[in-house]
Amino acid sequence: MRRDREGFDEAQSHRFSDNLGFELKNSRILIVDDTLTVRAVIAGYLRNYGYVNLREACDGAEGLDIAHEWAPDLIITDLMMPRIDGFELCHRLHSSPETANVPILVQTALNKSEERSAVFSAGAADLISKPIDPQELLGRVRTHLEKRRLIARLSDFQRRMENELALARTMQESILPEDDELAAISARYGVTLASHYEASIGLGGDLWGLSPIDDDRLAVFSADFSGHGVGAALNTFRLHSFIVGGAVKAGSPAEWLSQLNVFFYDLLPAGQFATVFCAFIDFARNTFDYASAGAPPPLLNSPDTAGSFQSLDSAGYPIGLLSGARYENATCAFPPGSTLFLYSDALIETPEPPNAVFTTHSLCEFLQSMSAGATPQEQKEKVLNHLRKTGMEKPEDDLTIVILKSRSAAP
Repeated sequence: MRRDREGFDEAQSHRFSDNLGFELKNSRILIVDDTLTVRAVIAGYLRNYGYVNLREACDGAEGLDIAHEWAPDLIITDLMMPRIDGFELCHRLHSSPETANVPILVQTALNKSEERSAVFSAGAADLISKPIDPQELLGRVRTHLEKRRLIARLSDFQRRMENELALARTMQESILPEDDELAAISARYGVTLASHYEASIGLGGDLWGLSPIDDDRLAVFSADFSGHGVGAALNTFRLHSFIVGGAVKAGSPAEWLSQLNVFFYDLLPAGQFATVFCAFIDFARNTFDYASAGAPPPLLNSPDTAGSFQSLDSAGYPIGLLSGARYENATCAFPPGSTLFLYSDALIETPEPPNAVFTTHSLCEFLQSMSAGATPQEQKEKVLNHLRKTGMEKPEDDLTIVILKSRSAAP
């Protein structure tokens, strides 16, 4: 059985070659060395192992040109070369966006730790000691190529996931009330509306909506599913389909919540739930009935509250936790000029309590500090600006704000 000059078994190299796989066999490998014999030896080892896509450069300058033109998957270089040495070659390759991620294997006889550290500092990924051992060379080459392939696959997967999440985010935003829908409701019921939705990690578990009941009554709800991301977002799609499909036929907010609970109790996995607020506003009677399933306390400002914002009772079992949970209706005055402020718990839990920017009480005070003529849009912007200025740029949980103001009666 024939062996090469370093004792590398030819039959063994063919076995390794068979196991390389198409991707590794066709990896582009650039060999940079000013000695022709060294380049030939390294290329011979690689070809015997099964690599078929090799190029050579006689110094760092030629190696740099080939690297930018050919985009190799791996570079094997010497250190001491004319024109551009291995240190400078590593530095330039590592500094260029086109080649910064290409692994560089440096063959060297340096044995002092500070000298070898300098090679890594220049941008090398690994060292191969001289004289070159073929088994070590081939093992390191394969390791770095497989790592590069893995990183490439992970990067491709990440790009695909980002594209899919962007599509899902667009779909989720499309089930929120659109501008033309809000304009129609505003004109029909004589209300002014403002809203804000912001998912903490791209996809979220918040959903709110408006639904005309008749010419005098309007239903409004806000829901917050536990968790974040894809799982929570899927639950918002389920809720939206349940509502627009006409499955909910309720005569009161409490009955509406009961029907939701029946639907989601069997659907949600153990431990998942939703907090929900629902109100039926009657503009003919200047009142609204509401029920809550553990939602954050809604805030009400009306002539009856002497112009101040007050929190409403929002006790109730979250949706999906208790089979047969019962919900109670409450009624509040809602004369012209009244404002209903709904929000998800991220508004009073960013950052986490006790360091939150807002509590329910301080939120009431902050809204009250604005001028009496502040519009819902102005109120929303001031709340968000204060949250970001004194808290965090992005909430740790999905954030929803809905403000509905009944226009004042004409004098």
